[in-house]
Amino acid sequence: MDVTKILQEVYWHSLDGIVIADKDTYIIDVNPAYELITGYSRSELIGRKTNIVRSGLTPPEVYREMWSQLRTRGRWVGEFINRHKNGNLWYSFVSITRIVDEGGSVVAYVGIARDISARKQMEQQLRQNLKEIQSARELADAQATRLRALLDSVGEAIIMFDTQGICVVANHQAGDMLGLAAEEIVGRSVHELHSLTLRSLGASGAFLWNPGPDGGPPIELETTVIETREERPRVFHEFAAPVQDDAGRVIGRIYVYRDITKETELDRMKTEFIATVSHELRTPMTSIKGSLGLVLGGAAGDIPAEARDLLTIARNNTDRLIRLINDILDISRLEAGKMEIRPAPVRVDEAVRRAVQEMAGFARQRAIELKTDVPEGLPRVMADSDRLQQVLDNLLSNAVKFSPKGSEVLVRARAEEGVVRFDVIDHGPGIPPEQTTAIFDRFYQVDNAASRKTGGTGLGLAICRGIVEEHGGRIWVESTVGKGSTFSFTLPVEPPEPEIPLPLNVNARTVLVVDDDPDIVRLIMLSLEQEGIQAVGATSGAQALEIARSRHIDAITLDLMMPGEDGVSVIHRLKEDPATRDIPVVVVSAYTGGKERELKATGVADVVAKPIDEARLLSSIRGVLGDRRDGSPQPSILVVDDDPDVRRIVSVILERSGYSVRTAHDGQEAFRMIMAERPDLLILDLMMPNLDGFQLVRLLRQRRWTQQIPLLVLTALDLTEGEKTLLQLGPTSHLTKGPQIQEEVVARVRALLAKR
Repeated sequence: MDVTKILQEVYWHSLDGIVIADKDTYIIDVNPAYELITGYSRSELIGRKTNIVRSGLTPPEVYREMWSQLRTRGRWVGEFINRHKNGNLWYSFVSITRIVDEGGSVVAYVGIARDISARKQMEQQLRQNLKEIQSARELADAQATRLRALLDSVGEAIIMFDTQGICVVANHQAGDMLGLAAEEIVGRSVHELHSLTLRSLGASGAFLWNPGPDGGPPIELETTVIETREERPRVFHEFAAPVQDDAGRVIGRIYVYRDITKETELDRMKTEFIATVSHELRTPMTSIKGSLGLVLGGAAGDIPAEARDLLTIARNNTDRLIRLINDILDISRLEAGKMEIRPAPVRVDEAVRRAVQEMAGFARQRAIELKTDVPEGLPRVMADSDRLQQVLDNLLSNAVKFSPKGSEVLVRARAEEGVVRFDVIDHGPGIPPEQTTAIFDRFYQVDNAASRKTGGTGLGLAICRGIVEEHGGRIWVESTVGKGSTFSFTLPVEPPEPEIPLPLNVNARTVLVVDDDPDIVRLIMLSLEQEGIQAVGATSGAQALEIARSRHIDAITLDLMMPGEDGVSVIHRLKEDPATRDIPVVVVSAYTGGKERELKATGVADVVAKPIDEARLLSSIRGVLGDRRDGSPQPSILVVDDDPDVRRIVSVILERSGYSVRTAHDGQEAFRMIMAERPDLLILDLMMPNLDGFQLVRLLRQRRWTQQIPLLVLTALDLTEGEKTLLQLGPTSHLTKGPQIQEEVVARVRALLAKR
């Protein structure tokens, strides 16, 4: 083996650059790799000092250490910052070895260099990344500290959940509200907290979680008022909203609860004050006005002219005071949201006529002519008649007060899209443009001579705006100074009569119920409709034949003893007519004893005796409609309730109706039973130990094979719409425990099973 040749091959084909220099560091030879990493050719390098590639950026102490190591140990390993021929910098990892002769004199140096620029760049980037991560962490810690301080400094309870409904943030006020430490709230699910507030606070509307369209957290803004049922009840205002990231993605939901117990109590006191004022001021003022009216009318005999004038002044100012009291009370009601509006269809022409009639005497006193422009055929408006009258009276009164003598005031009405527009037009001094909005504010009065002369409280237009807006309309004014004003408002028109659906759905199976007793017809029809079967009734044989011939009928229940054409005759005529002979007939009669064979010989499909066994009748109808369930397993129902008496009562009711019933005493037991055998329907109480109804429904909704179980929620709680939304599986119904449970349970179960 030629070792020299091998070493030459290694030298020329090494990936690391190799440079050989004499004892004075003049380059004797280089390999191709060294040419590549320096950018210089072999001929450019040979005869030059090794410092040809120096950049001047390598610290001097590196070179001092290098020569010290070479002198003492004969070898050095380190890093240089070199410069490429093209001027670029490159980092070199270098190993230099000193070569000596037999006498120990230095004859050469051999350097092996590797370009580590990429590694250096990566290390620098890594250091930068670490620095940025550290800065971000410090910033996040600082922000978290500030956020925690901010959350704990506010007066509201704040709780945030992630997309799975797990609490990730809660301030100490939230802990105070729920009776827990804030740390104990974090990590709990929204459904756990809902159940907690339901049990400990008696508040059923807190932490409602209605999943969004994609099954994620709710995306709607919601506000509600929640009252607790504690020994000392509290009232909270809840605000719930989605939390979004910078890209607009929903990443959770935040709930904010503000304790408004004191505000609610103040509001109650204010309401009581309004009621007291209404009674204690209006009653004596009415008596005063009535007394003055009687005296002026001569009830106390003749009175001197001077006394009459004084009494007239007193009566007029009594009227003014009563109007002021009424205005203040109306404003208070509007602010408290307690003004009762009872909208009903009102004829526009009649409302305008009454208002003009009421104002006619006042207008005559001021020599003002009242005119109307109300075309015939205007649609009726949906309004509280008395409140509409109040708005028209107020606007007309203002128009008359501010109009010059001898002018006219016009009341006009026009139909627009979905509304009727009312206009009250005067020729008074007008309103400056900058004040046309402010005049609808409380106590605001236009600053002009006419306003100062006529006086007033400045409440009338504010009340008009409140009343109109309560009706869903709007009010505004258009005015030109010196020429007059037009006050306008809109009210919604009466909605069209809903279209009455056809009594029969041609795509559904339809049963004709025939009996001369209308009550029996209604009862049978109700039972059929609860089973999802369309029903139509007839109370005579002639009527039944007409319906059977003119409409699509899938089956008929028929009484026998009817006046006129009896049931047997109807059967014969049905079977004789090609259009009706194939309709199956179930006889429902009290007079079938011994006639079953004879009746079936005429083509009757089945016979059910009165008094009617509802389960027997429905089974017969299902059979003739091709939905026979005889021989097939009865639907399995799981009843879940922690009250053994309720479980027993519901079980007996259902078993007597032919259903197979199992029971569970709490949500945990129910969940195990459902996992072992899926029921056809679930009857569920809510307030149970271990696992309540809300939590059980949530677990079942998470599993595809249990998501569509029909559910009947049977509870003593008054459920909100939000809670009902949480309690949805497949077809779902909600029933409050009460005296009607025996009648309702079976009907609800049948309806739900029919929708499977």
